[in-house]
Amino acid sequence: MKQLLALCLIILTAGSLQAQTGSIEMSTGGFSFIPAFTSKEPNLIINASTNPKRKLTGALMYMMRMQSMTPTTVALFTRYRFIDKKFKAIVGIHIPAFQMTEQYKVTSFFGRELTMLYPINEKLTLGSFILNGNARNTDFKVTLVSGNTNYRHKKWSFLTQGYYLTVGDLTGVAETISYDINAHFQAKAFGNYTITDGQVIGTVGLKYNL
Repeated sequence: MKQLLALCLIILTAGSLQAQTGSIEMSTGGFSFIPAFTSKEPNLIINASTNPKRKLTGALMYMMRMQSMTPTTVALFTRYRFIDKKFKAIVGIHIPAFQMTEQYKVTSFFGRELTMLYPINEKLTLGSFILNGNARNTDFKVTLVSGNTNYRHKKWSFLTQGYYLTVGDLTGVAETISYDINAHFQAKAFGNYTITDGQVIGTVGLKYNL
């Protein structure tokens, strides 16, 4: 009961945010900040956030299974850009993220993140991402350390990641390819290969930016 009440509170709080950017995506899989944990079942992914140009921002992600129309993830984030020059550093808190089974069994996850970005030129940006978190109602703990490059050429974008995950002592690589169809629609493809256990995940999606 407490978990459901907390979930309702997050949804009400998110609804009160004056979202200034947002997107809706239909995908053959889901989304996870941890590439190896990406769902393989079709999902509808909704994102909304306050003005990304401000140093302090808030964001909501809602993910729902398309087959059963049951929620997968509801997450509320806040992020602060404490270095905002050519080199950027951003800290964030997941307050919290809720994951749900099709039977509505809820697990809450509290995460802390650090993102660092440095543009080499107009096309290429180097970055790193660290996520540390733990579940509230289980003994699950995780730390993700990743390095990435983001290369953009005209309408194409290529995000390449290499990462290490403490859960299972996993290492892997992931690639996200995006193509801007027009000002609103974007086609996406994602692939993950976990070197440690040979797991392969692939998804494609269509995203509409509001």
